[in-house]
Amino acid sequence: MTAIKWLPVLTLVGVSVSLLPTSEAFAFTFTKIAETNNGTFSSFGIWPAINNQGTVVFSADLSSGGSGIFVGNGGTTSTIADTSGIFSLFSSHPAINNAGVVALKANLKTIGSGIFTVDSQGKLTTIADSSQPIGAFGDPVINNEGTVAFSSNINGGRAIFTSSNGAKSTIADTTNIPYSFLDGYAINDEGSVAFSARQINGNSGILISDGQNTTTAVDTSDRFSFLFPPVITNSGIVAFKGVVKALAGEGIFTVRDGTMTTIADNSGQFNFFENPAINNSGTVAFKGVLKAGGLGIFTGSNPLTDKVITAGDPLFGSTVTDLFFSNQGLNDANQLAFYAKLADGTTGIFRADPEPNNVPEPNNMLGIMVAAGLGIGLRFKRYQSLSNNKN
Repeated sequence: MTAIKWLPVLTLVGVSVSLLPTSEAFAFTFTKIAETNNGTFSSFGIWPAINNQGTVVFSADLSSGGSGIFVGNGGTTSTIADTSGIFSLFSSHPAINNAGVVALKANLKTIGSGIFTVDSQGKLTTIADSSQPIGAFGDPVINNEGTVAFSSNINGGRAIFTSSNGAKSTIADTTNIPYSFLDGYAINDEGSVAFSARQINGNSGILISDGQNTTTAVDTSDRFSFLFPPVITNSGIVAFKGVVKALAGEGIFTVRDGTMTTIADNSGQFNFFENPAINNSGTVAFKGVLKAGGLGIFTGSNPLTDKVITAGDPLFGSTVTDLFFSNQGLNDANQLAFYAKLADGTTGIFRADPEPNNVPEPNNMLGIMVAAGLGIGLRFKRYQSLSNNKN
């Protein structure tokens, strides 16, 4: 009797334990922000950006003619600026902060170009302008305090600036030692700017500056032969793509206070990488191309378990044939904005929204196990009592 009584309980517990989650796995659902087959847009810039509210900013050409900068959340799409006004051409790298302020680079119809912001009420602010065309400036980035970072030609060289409430600060300048070349940059909410630069001593590096003090996050004096433009979190974690010396491959890495972490490299299934993004939880996303063929957006070193979306995946009635992802394409809610081309010829801007797997939490499973165990125990106790009465 005892053996019969406990066997079902032990079986139930064994099944319950096997259902306990071993890690927090996420799948993604997808939201269509804008596409070419709705009659409004004829093509898109391939570098959308996203804020923590899930609002996506992107550039696009209009079917009716002209172009502009637009924002969408999957429900509505709004025009930030277009060529019906003072602008004649836009860069495809707009930026957006959590207040909905958009930073953009554009040519003016009069002459020259500039860096501008447009707030959620439509107010246009000129951050910097020039009589030179759009190439005089680098694409702007903006933090949640409203500070804009951008690069510009200056005195025969190049400089990176920040602008806050009308006041400009110089972050780095090639007309002064130690820099001979400046590349991409990012800004966090603390006002720290991470940027890549070639130095007079011959090394290239990723540096962090608040306008007063500059520190080196990583350079080519040791492990790396080339470093691509960085991104930075509020806590100072820098993510970047690096090429390792002696043709030893490339990868996506993070560094903070000298501690280096490899997120993914091409020692395994990946061939090469593009445009890492990082959020304030430390999640890193990037575009990766696989050695076996194909490409996708990933959040780690395993192309299967760390996949967000890949070429060949279904998406809104067709299949993905190409993808582009920006280093401003990831927010703190782990949502991702991206450009995709589909097999039916449609192109569009989409958002990936994470959803936890539908697995009961451990505490809930424990409750189920206990309740079920007690129920079976009571049933067998009643059965035993009936048997004893019969005897």
